[in-house]
Amino acid sequence: MRGPTSALLLASIATPAAAEPLWPDHDHFVLKPRISFAIRTPHTAPPQRQARIYAIELAPSPAGPPDIRLALQRRRQRFGTLRAARAVQMPGTDVQPRSSLTLVDAQFDLPDRLMPLGDALTATLGWQAVKFSNRAMNVTSAYSRDDLRIRDGFLPTARLALAATDRLDLSADYRETVQAYGDIGTNGALGMDALAFRAFRLGLRPERDARSRIALRWRAAPGLHLMAHAYSATVHDRLAFDDDAYLPGDAGSAHLRGIRLEASHALSPQLRWSMRYDRARIVADGGLRRIEDRLAVQGQWRRGPWRSAVTLARASTPYWAAAGHRLRVEGGIDYVSPTSSALRIGLHLTDPDRLTAVRLAGQPQSGTVRAVDQARAVMLAAALRW
Repeated sequence: MRGPTSALLLASIATPAAAEPLWPDHDHFVLKPRISFAIRTPHTAPPQRQARIYAIELAPSPAGPPDIRLALQRRRQRFGTLRAARAVQMPGTDVQPRSSLTLVDAQFDLPDRLMPLGDALTATLGWQAVKFSNRAMNVTSAYSRDDLRIRDGFLPTARLALAATDRLDLSADYRETVQAYGDIGTNGALGMDALAFRAFRLGLRPERDARSRIALRWRAAPGLHLMAHAYSATVHDRLAFDDDAYLPGDAGSAHLRGIRLEASHALSPQLRWSMRYDRARIVADGGLRRIEDRLAVQGQWRRGPWRSAVTLARASTPYWAAAGHRLRVEGGIDYVSPTSSALRIGLHLTDPDRLTAVRLAGQPQSGTVRAVDQARAVMLAAALRW
C-alpha cells in the first residue's frame, strides 16, 4: 500500500495504546470521581524567578525608628516548558505557547508613634499590581497571534491589628484580588479557528473579588488557640469549570457573608490537632440564595526530620460547581533533611473542594485559575535548597 492510506496505517501501528489517559492533549479534561494511579510523565511545575524583596525605611536619623517602612516584592512565573510541542509552522514563525504571570506586592507599615495606642496598634497599607500575559498559539490557527492579557495596576489592601491583651488580638482588613484563566497554551490544542478563539478571548473576563473581614484570636491556654472570622465579599465574573471540560465559563456575580471558626491545640511538641468550620450565605445577582459550609478536622505529627498531616473534611455542594462527593481526605508526609542542603521529599494526596467561601475566608491572592487544580492528585515531590 502506498500514499496517505499507508501512512495513516503505519502511524496507527507505531503508536502505543494508552489505557485511560489522565492528561489528554486534544480532548476534554475529566474531573474524575475516583483516584486513579498510573505511571505517566510527571507534571512539570512552572519555572519561576525567585521573588525579590526591596525594603525602604524613612527615618529622621540613622539611630531613630523609621517613620515609614516600604517593602516591595516582585514574583514572575512562566507557564509551559521548553519541551512544549510546536505546531506545524512556516519557516521563521514561532508558535510555542508563552504564558507568564507577574505580581508586584507593595506594603507600607505605618510607624508606632503615629498610632493613638502606640505599639499595641499596627497598620499596614498596600496594593498589588498584576499582569497576566498568555500568548496562546492555537494549533488549528497557526497564523493567529491573539494574546490573552489581563492587567490591573491597583488592587488595594489594608490591615489594622490591635493587641488588646497579652492573650487577645483583634484585626480588621480589606483586600481586592483578580484571577485569570491560566491553562491556554499549556493544556493541548483548543481546537478553534481564529474567529472562535477571538470570541472566546473576548468573552473570558477575569474573576475579581473584594473582601472585608474582622478577626479575633484568643490564646485560651498554653498550646490552645481559638479564632473567629466574619467577612463580607463580592465576587464578579466567577470562573467556573464543568466536570468534563478544561475551559471555564463566566458563572456570574454574587455577594457573600460568612464566618470561620477555628480551634488549634498542641497535645505535645510532636502532635497537634485543629478543627475548622466555614459557613457562608451566597446571594447571586439574580436573587438565588444558597448556603456553603465545610467542617474539617486535621491532625499534624512531627518527629525529627519527619512531618505528617491528615485532613478529613465534609463540605456542602459548591454554589458554582456540580454536586460531587462531600467527604474529602487530604494528607501528606515529608522528610526534611537536617543537613544544610535542606533536602525535602514528600508524598501528598490532594482532594480540593471548590467552595468559594473557603477561599474568601482565608488570605486570597491574585493569580491563575487552572482546571488541574480542581481534581484529586497524588504527588511525589523532591526539593533541594542550596
